Amino acid sequence: MPEQADRRRTDTRRRVRAIALKMFTERGYELTSLTQVAQQAGVTRQAVLHHFANKEELLTSSYEELLPALDAVIESARAHPPSAATRMRAVEEFDALVRGEHGASLVCAQVNEHALRGLTAARTLQQRLGDLTRALATGEGPEGVMRGRLALSAVIMAAARGRELGGRQAERHAAALAVARSLIAPDTER
Repeated sequence: MPEQADRRRTDTRRRVRAIALKMFTERGYELTSLTQVAQQAGVTRQAVLHHFANKEELLTSSYEELLPALDAVIESARAHPPSAATRMRAVEEFDALVRGEHGASLVCAQVNEHALRGLTAARTLQQRLGDLTRALATGEGPEGVMRGRLALSAVIMAAARGRELGGRQAERHAAALAVARSLIAPDTER
């Protein structure tokens, strides 16, 4: 019986977090309350507070799960000599994160970047994205760094702006990788 209770608790925690990330992305972090999250999840506010002390902890738990996966992408990029192929491999690994279980966290961070600026977890995530950006930079100076950041933004945009961009998700991600390639690996084959 305890195992079943643990599974239900974990399922509720994941469901609440997933609903909260979606609401933070659609409505904004600042405009979404834990009461609204609870209502959408079909649980009481107390049930949400049982799992998360507050809204910041809810978001932080999502980022804490994302950071090891993001760190693996960064370390992989740093472990290989800087080249167009290394940069594209890193972008493809990042795209896999965005398409996978961590996509909602990355999209939420992008959409709410300004609102989340004061949160420790969000600053940590932005630092890691800065590390990845520098690993993708095509050279010294602002243009090279900007190309790296725009490549990451294109991948997140493919997930975050589906309605605006049109097409199916697979088409948007293929387009994002093509845009990233043109920014950070323009001389490689497609």
